[in-house]
Amino acid sequence: MNRPRPRRCIPPYPRPGRASLWLTAAGACAAVALAGCGSQVASPASSSPARTASTVTHAAGPRQRAAADAARIIADFRRPPGAVRTGLIASLDNPAAGIGNADVVTMTRWWRVPGQPRAVLSWISAHLPPGFSPDGYGSATFRSSTGALVESRGDMFALSPVPGVLPQRELVVTAMPYQGQTALRTDAQVAWLPARSAAERIPSGARAVTVTPVFGSNSDRRGDRLDHEFTVADSARVARIVALANALTVYPPGAYACPASFGGAMRLAFLDHPGGQVLARFTAQYGGCGIASVSIGGKTEPALSTYTTSGPLFQDRVLAIAGVRWPHQPGAPAGVGN
Repeated sequence: MNRPRPRRCIPPYPRPGRASLWLTAAGACAAVALAGCGSQVASPASSSPARTASTVTHAAGPRQRAAADAARIIADFRRPPGAVRTGLIASLDNPAAGIGNADVVTMTRWWRVPGQPRAVLSWISAHLPPGFSPDGYGSATFRSSTGALVESRGDMFALSPVPGVLPQRELVVTAMPYQGQTALRTDAQVAWLPARSAAERIPSGARAVTVTPVFGSNSDRRGDRLDHEFTVADSARVARIVALANALTVYPPGAYACPASFGGAMRLAFLDHPGGQVLARFTAQYGGCGIASVSIGGKTEPALSTYTTSGPLFQDRVLAIAGVRWPHQPGAPAGVGN
């Protein structure tokens, strides 16, 4: 299961929270100024060199890498034949959709292109820079100042993420009829994850980990009784669990529409010795958006993602390191196990 990927509609559009496939219901977005609503989820050869944003130096910080990535994406955009770059086109003062968290770098260009919007977008889709793949589309109908109905359309193309640094890298292309041609807006949008500070990491004095299942509102007594609390005191295993927790990335801030969660979770207490003082607490949810709430030294820290860079859930990795099996996933319907 992949971590839900956020999207957002840009004002003045409605904000559904996040997106995966864009809505194509023009009626839901009618009367707004451009293509609009998003829904949640995330190559042809080019004559130019296969240089993409992934070539950005790793020496820079996350925000600087995102800015360099966005600059490369916008520079590598292959403009359709006859395209003329312009300044701001007022009818396209917002992109059709976007990435739904606060830490995003965006770079924008406008173009005037011969031909109709659908034909222009088809050409762009067939001439993507290396590494990009379709990632959704949207359309909307609105009434122009002359009273005519005008359709706008946007396509989104994704580049694979840079794990732990750049979770989303997108090219958003929005097109609409314009003075007998097509007005085109291109947006390179790159989300970045802030690095975790030393204060946000498990203290080095952790010598034991107590792991407790939280059954939530969807508790099944017959299944839940098979899952049990346990404590890991072996120094090598504790070190691996601490390293795993410290490697989790910050969950992007923002408002998201998440899959159902019934309160099931894995709760971890990191102790200075078995039965001793609690140095940090993690509560990693099953279901939902896959968020782990964190408290270190009694202070609440930024939430983390339970999805590790290697793929498996944080909770599954903890159980594997400890050599423990929970037959029934906490909070899951009856019959669902690990």
